[in-house]
Amino acid sequence: MENRGNEDRRKNPTPMFSKYLLMGRRRWNRRSSDPKECYYVDRFGKKAWLAVIMILVLCGADAAFTIYHLENNDATEVNPIIAMLMEIEGNTWWIVIKYAVTATGLFILLVHKNFTLARIATIVIVVMYGVLIAYHLLPILFPSLLR
Repeated sequence: MENRGNEDRRKNPTPMFSKYLLMGRRRWNRRSSDPKECYYVDRFGKKAWLAVIMILVLCGADAAFTIYHLENNDATEVNPIIAMLMEIEGNTWWIVIKYAVTATGLFILLVHKNFTLARIATIVIVVMYGVLIAYHLLPILFPSLLR
């Protein structure tokens, strides 16, 4: 006797948002007939989570270095929206908003992790944050550059 329900969810591709997101078992396409890229999954692998954590850590480092430079190096915030937030609400709300915007973007990238553009965007974000952190570190490691 067949124990399955009436609906076989494998007939259609996994949608971007479904009731199985984060609770389902599908981590990748298993059949040779399935597309090799541009597909959604229910769960995300270690590499995807590692990229998300890495970007969040780099985002936090960027925020910490920005505050450090603003307080210690007579620097100014170039982004007018961030400068306004920092003046009105202080550093706490600016960091909360920075993380909220970053986390929202990361969620979108995570859901689309098997799409070529999302993979490229993730790599570009990590590289850009790496360059930004290096830029933050230069005046700390070489203070003579500020003069």
